[in-house]
Amino acid sequence: MGIDKRPQTISGLFDNIAVTYDGLNRMMSLSIDLMWRKQGLDRLDIQDGDLVLDVATGTGDMAIQAASRAKCSIVGIDLSQNMMLAAERKWSEQNVQGWYPLVKGDALRMPFLAGTFDKAMVAFGIRNMADIDSFVAEIYRVLRPGGRFAVIELSIPVCRITRPLYLLYLTKILPMIGGLRSGNMAAYEYLRDSILTFPAPEELEQIMEARGFQIIHSIPQTMNICHLYVMEKPP
Repeated sequence: MGIDKRPQTISGLFDNIAVTYDGLNRMMSLSIDLMWRKQGLDRLDIQDGDLVLDVATGTGDMAIQAASRAKCSIVGIDLSQNMMLAAERKWSEQNVQGWYPLVKGDALRMPFLAGTFDKAMVAFGIRNMADIDSFVAEIYRVLRPGGRFAVIELSIPVCRITRPLYLLYLTKILPMIGGLRSGNMAAYEYLRDSILTFPAPEELEQIMEARGFQIIHSIPQTMNICHLYVMEKPP
């Protein structure tokens, strides 16, 4: 299954659903995504003074949660201007303290020097990378030695009971509800296809380790419909 993940395609897709993104995300995940983000941040262990990279920062959920935990500075990068505008509004409306500059750019070619960041994170964004191997290599480049990287991503359950029910929801119900509520069926068909074609956890771990990362945590979440990975760049 070939999916168009060119930067201009991804940016256009998310620009078009930015207004409805948060509401639909909460509704379709029953707000469980907030728990998954918390689990990831617990293990990323952001400290006061850390410089944190939030890849595919979207509407700012991970950045806002991270800023509430430590006096850190967070740099967000995303392809979608409209998603980042939503993030700026949320940051202001919630009166979040801290430094949160936003960069419109491609995570495969980031405008940062090697060893810039203490921590990096991506929540539900690694699926959108046109080349996962190159993305992992780029994160490795911009992290300092000893820096940590957290990935939160949707996955396909392996349980013979859960799997068919989840696939029914993913392939039939989610695109229909998402399309009707957002007015953009193509965006939720893309979501479906990107989950179906994403590497299994063990495959993704192999990519990360091949690029030099040491896996610290690899934890399935909520009946395996999501997976949390935390890794470290060796000191």
